[in-house]
Amino acid sequence: MEELDEKMEEQEKLRYAEFKRKLNLEAAQGQISKLEYNLTDATTDKNSLRRACQEAARLNIGALCVLPNHVKPCVGYLGRDPQVSLIACISFPHGGDSTKIKVAAVKQAVKDGVDEAEVSAPISYIKDGNWGYVKREFKKVKKAGKNRAVRINVESSLLTPQELNKVCTIAADCGIPSLRTHSGYFGGGFDGEVVSRMKAAVKDKCTIKADGISNISDMDIAVDMGAGIIGSKCALDLAQLILNAVN
Repeated sequence: MEELDEKMEEQEKLRYAEFKRKLNLEAAQGQISKLEYNLTDATTDKNSLRRACQEAARLNIGALCVLPNHVKPCVGYLGRDPQVSLIACISFPHGGDSTKIKVAAVKQAVKDGVDEAEVSAPISYIKDGNWGYVKREFKKVKKAGKNRAVRINVESSLLTPQELNKVCTIAADCGIPSLRTHSGYFGGGFDGEVVSRMKAAVKDKCTIKADGISNISDMDIAVDMGAGIIGSKCALDLAQLILNAVN
């Protein structure tokens, strides 16, 4: 009888350990699903895209962010019923294209099979204080996305705090569902205060994508500051590190 009790106790311990492991794995997968892999370098070739799609699918990260001309190949690489979203980065990174060109690019990306379009805000018009133009552009690109979500990329390192607050508020008022912080293209690393500032401006109207994340520590800070999405050129490595931590 005593041996039976000990055996049952051991089984309970094993069940608890497995339950705990599953909880940790679920939490890890939740973190990984926030990751978006940035593949917006002009030198990215098709072999790199293919490998990235395969690894992203294996690790089950949230999304791949690519240039518009890479949407079609990635749709093929990800296959039918993909678990990884595909995002086209339009007018990246400075938003210097005309609204007409951005609208056409969003429509083409949707036609090519993208899940979401990420359109760079018109920095020069923001610096000029031409908020009417900014608002009209946001509304037009959102409409061009039809049933696809349209995100606005805000190169926050180029803006004053007042300009950043204003552009975030306008985007939220236009019904834009999410905003991306600066990509680091113009220098500077991840800044948690920027994430916090953007989150405060939009409250719960938009999801904030913190970009330029290169390590787990910054990822944790970004989430604590209010980011719901994590953009990184190291997304695959970060995903693997998260999985290794629970195995």
